[in-house]
Amino acid sequence: MLAAGRGRRLGGAKHLLPLNGVALAERVVRALAATSAARVSLVLAPDDAPGRALAAKLGVRAIPAESPDEGRAASVRAAVRACAPDARAILVALADQPFLEPADFERLLAAHRAAPTTRTIVRARYGAEPGTPVLFARAHFAELLELRGRDGGRKVIEAHHAAVFLVELAAERGRDLDTPEDLRLSSAAHMAVERTLSIVKPDAVRAGKLGAVLDMIERSGLRIVAMKMLQLDQVEAEGFYAVHRERPFFKDLVKFMTSGPVVVSVLEGDDAVARYRKLMGATDPAKADAGTLRKQFASNIEQNAVHGSDSAENARSEVAYFFSATELVRR
Repeated sequence: MLAAGRGRRLGGAKHLLPLNGVALAERVVRALAATSAARVSLVLAPDDAPGRALAAKLGVRAIPAESPDEGRAASVRAAVRACAPDARAILVALADQPFLEPADFERLLAAHRAAPTTRTIVRARYGAEPGTPVLFARAHFAELLELRGRDGGRKVIEAHHAAVFLVELAAERGRDLDTPEDLRLSSAAHMAVERTLSIVKPDAVRAGKLGAVLDMIERSGLRIVAMKMLQLDQVEAEGFYAVHRERPFFKDLVKFMTSGPVVVSVLEGDDAVARYRKLMGATDPAKADAGTLRKQFASNIEQNAVHGSDSAENARSEVAYFFSATELVRR
């Protein structure tokens, strides 16, 4: 369940305001839809026609809030009433937290599944401060239906303190947007972030090193914002490496890149191109620094485990070669 509000300090319907061209609510819906949650619903004011249109576009259910001027409790009650008869829990998220990733929501779901009888309330915590999202097991549905006013579930949490399990999430991902300045600064920060393309090549995938490569990327601080596994055909490989068409190694390179599945991903972060080049190491693994991807996972200069864009300009064209604009909604 995703609650959306009017947001007076931001002026008008806060959940529909764009962050780099994408509505806040759309960002959160897309993140929730990428989790194991059975269903995502968007709770809206009854007269919110643009919100209903957004829900339809995203393929999620739009639920009218009960007494929309009452506050968050009305949204929670509406969402609980709309739950399927076999729903085991409800995860309450807010449209003004657009930086949460699918993995953040998944951690809350996984914590409940790990001990469903003792973790009947699972709540995000950012440093020392608990916050949203919050998951409530079905055992609390009746209490949630009794909520009134602006309370979004705090009374239920306080009444069952021993049943609350806190999941630590990164503070920067949990921040919300309450003022025009919040939105302006967040938009500027997102525009400044750089992206680059990564390819885990057939040799590393074949050797079962994909997980280790991705782990090193994430531990370096780069975010994986899009990823898919592909089997390149000859035309695709020749097109991607067209700049090397006249080089003597071109045919062998194409043959190698079509010899098995590859995993292409888009990495995001400050100075992402240079940071990923440094993480990969020298083209020849024999000359690569210790702790780099190629030093650890590459066999030789021809089969060197990974590819990364060599400039911001090439990164833009390489990312576009494998990913459409709809696959790259900026989070």
